[in-house]
Amino acid sequence: MTVLLYILITALVIGFLTFIHEFGHFFFARLFKVPVLEFAVGMGPKLFSWTGKKGTKYALRAFPIGGFVQMEGEEGTSENPMAYNNLSPWKKIAVTIAGPLVNIIFAIIVMFILVISSGELGSTTVREVYGPSQLQAGDEIVKIEDVSIHTDVELGYEIMMQGYEAVDVTVIRNGKEITLENVVFPIQSDEQSGVGFGVPNFRVYRLSDVKDVNFFDYLEHAFFRSGNMVKMVFDSLWGMISGRFNLDAMSGPIGMVGAVGEVTESSKANNTAEPIINLIVLISMNLGIFNLLPIPALDGGRIVFHLIDGIAGRKVIKKEIEDNITMATMLALLAFMILISVKDVIKIF
Repeated sequence: MTVLLYILITALVIGFLTFIHEFGHFFFARLFKVPVLEFAVGMGPKLFSWTGKKGTKYALRAFPIGGFVQMEGEEGTSENPMAYNNLSPWKKIAVTIAGPLVNIIFAIIVMFILVISSGELGSTTVREVYGPSQLQAGDEIVKIEDVSIHTDVELGYEIMMQGYEAVDVTVIRNGKEITLENVVFPIQSDEQSGVGFGVPNFRVYRLSDVKDVNFFDYLEHAFFRSGNMVKMVFDSLWGMISGRFNLDAMSGPIGMVGAVGEVTESSKANNTAEPIINLIVLISMNLGIFNLLPIPALDGGRIVFHLIDGIAGRKVIKKEIEDNITMATMLALLAFMILISVKDVIKIF
């Protein structure tokens, strides 16, 4: 019963984030008066559908993975002057970029609400150090290697991502900025992937212990925590490219059920919805940024094609070639998703 609940929560989260993504495309298509043939959430067989007053078919499909907005003239060509293929490249870019931007904006707004509604903010000033360390109580940590630190969340994240090996830590000590070279943090390895992560060996003061907290401090934390979410996405991508994260460290929709289960239990144990809200924010940010990557099967790839046409002032790459490139890339991404899903199923059993 518990697993079914986690599956339901995961489906609802993915479904909702897919819905707002596709609604971004849909809204701008309607704004430019492009006929929308179908607005679907999910993929595969239709569970149910209905047709709106303007002829758009709205559908909920069986698998809560992805979705689409099918516009007239998007595939093939149409003589209708309002069809997608007859839009200017710049309007096509607006329609295409709207989906990912909705996910990113949603994540930022929820992060602002989460931070502003939280009771206490953490500082980056060390309160207590556990065990031998170059750090001292009272040190204000301002940089890990070349990454500037503004919040306790960024501090914990950078130590986790970079602290698996010795790092340079810049602090303000007794009013002077100094760099502590080759600071060593404890390392914890993920049981399944074997990837090592740094662990802070200290705790920090609450922000209210070191200064008078005002509304702008909450805004600042929300801003930098949102930026940290963006950095997490790119760090994950780079980790996969560089080989630091192997296949075991990657999860698809099936593996996401386990993550949802963990944060749901954490939320219940601590009587707060913050862990699961943070996960929703992270998934939404991932969805938005990943779709902006310049890969032909994704929104980012289509934006590149439209951008080339807009700069050149004409259609540069033939529609047939563009469609073939997109289809080949889509099949490759689908194969990769299937591989990840099989790996997640094997991991369960």
